[in-house]
Amino acid sequence: MPDEFVRLPDPTTSDGWREAMEKLMPEADDEQREAASAQMRDYLPRLSRSGEETTILTAMCVGTENVEEDERLSMGLLAVSVRPSEHKDRLLAAEGIYQAKVRRLFEGERDLEELDYPLGKGLQGKQDMVLAVKLPSGPGAMSTSLRSLTLPAREGGPALMIPMASLQLVIPAPRDYCAYVTIATPSVFLLDSYCQRLAQIGRTFTFDPPETNNPAVADGSTNRAG
Repeated sequence: MPDEFVRLPDPTTSDGWREAMEKLMPEADDEQREAASAQMRDYLPRLSRSGEETTILTAMCVGTENVEEDERLSMGLLAVSVRPSEHKDRLLAAEGIYQAKVRRLFEGERDLEELDYPLGKGLQGKQDMVLAVKLPSGPGAMSTSLRSLTLPAREGGPALMIPMASLQLVIPAPRDYCAYVTIATPSVFLLDSYCQRLAQIGRTFTFDPPETNNPAVADGSTNRAG
């Protein structure tokens, strides 16, 4: 996990959130931290789109980054989850995930740009990008999408729409499941920076060797992101 991310407690509990928010927002008061943590606990489940996914790690970064000699707010939510899979071949599984993302993100879109990098090939559209990638831990599929998120109105005011970037890396494990690494950020002007963070995770992601005599390892509960 990149150094600037702080691991978050279980979103369903309040224990540990005070310590996490003190690290993320050292200059804020208790009321501001509590409001921010409540919003994050509400948003984190949205990073997992399927009830079949099991989230094993959540983290967040808050800070500033220099953009054209101007300090801009940088904020991102990270979730690592796993989903059961019956794949027998990791390369075929990664290709299937890649093709599914292409169909979903580029449906009806024309004039796609072909991308060809040393460790990845794919397509670029107006708001989305999909790559089939080669990682140290095996084949995978990476995607980035730019969308607008509508926040519910409060106290009779209008609904608020904010831009949101979603980045995801899917890596089939050696057996039984796929790992999903998802980053959501409203700091869309820092998309390249967050792509680099996701790439860093992909380069350091490892799977523990399967041990059939150890159920905790066989079901993927000890896999880790470096």
